[in-house]
Amino acid sequence: MESRERIGLFGGSFDPIHTGHLILAESAVNMVGLDRVIFMPTAVPPHKHAVPLSPFDLRKELVEMAIRDNPRFELSLLESGDRPVYSYESIAYYRERGYDREQVHLLIGSDSLEEISGWRHPERIFENATIVAMRRSASDEIFSPPEGAAVVMIESCSNSISSSEIRAMVREGKSIRYLVPDVVERFIRDNKLYIEPK
Repeated sequence: MESRERIGLFGGSFDPIHTGHLILAESAVNMVGLDRVIFMPTAVPPHKHAVPLSPFDLRKELVEMAIRDNPRFELSLLESGDRPVYSYESIAYYRERGYDREQVHLLIGSDSLEEISGWRHPERIFENATIVAMRRSASDEIFSPPEGAAVVMIESCSNSISSSEIRAMVREGKSIRYLVPDVVERFIRDNKLYIEPK
């Protein structure tokens, strides 16, 4: 029996997860009518080979903390293996389970949308999912999707929060309150995360 629910797939390193991620996910729920947003922390990000990451279990725990109180958000370990899992593979996983392109939504930032042509098998992504992208600022370029692609731009809740900036602020002793959920901020502070440069 095919499911008719609409899902959002949200992959990323989440090092750490921040309110910008949550705003994108909640905006997608509201503006696209998603029933669930599935957060997929990536153990081995395909596009960040030169960026050292915190251990996967730690990043996963931060995601769990951040989404715990939202019944529409859930955690998936689909991308937790010891090799890169590409977006087209995660999309295919749900397509094989009865979801069609109108039901599977890939949540990304507009910066990632501009780079998507360099991803592994971008044509499969466009063929098998609806892309939901958030513009980080009004100056973002307008993406021209390939013919037949389904792309939804979210502009009403744009933000410029980034995980790398949050890590730098922690190292510099600056407050990250409101940039990450309170529970994540407390965990980072109590466990002295991101103090050493990475």
